[in-house]
Amino acid sequence: EIVKIDYYVLEKLYLEIPKLERFFRIMTQRSFGFMQRRMLSNLSLSAKDRYEEFVDKYPHIVNQIPQYVLASYLGMSTEYYSKLRNNKIV
Repeated sequence: EIVKIDYYVLEKLYLEIPKLERFFRIMTQRSFGFMQRRMLSNLSLSAKDRYEEFVDKYPHIVNQIPQYVLASYLGMSTEYYSKLRNNKIV
């Protein structure tokens, strides 16, 4: 479920509920850290290494998401992703 909160309403909530501000700050920091790790991975690892890292980290997700979505997320074509998945690339 997605909720949209107006900026000014959110600022008012932060003033009224300080723990809410702390919660969102921590969530933002974690999200930023995850984004940085993903960017570094995309820049420094080969497509095969990115695929293997993803499968190791999230084995339960691989078969639940369409291949074209994972291929896009990992920064590769669907054809290349399919070859990796079928172990045709060594």
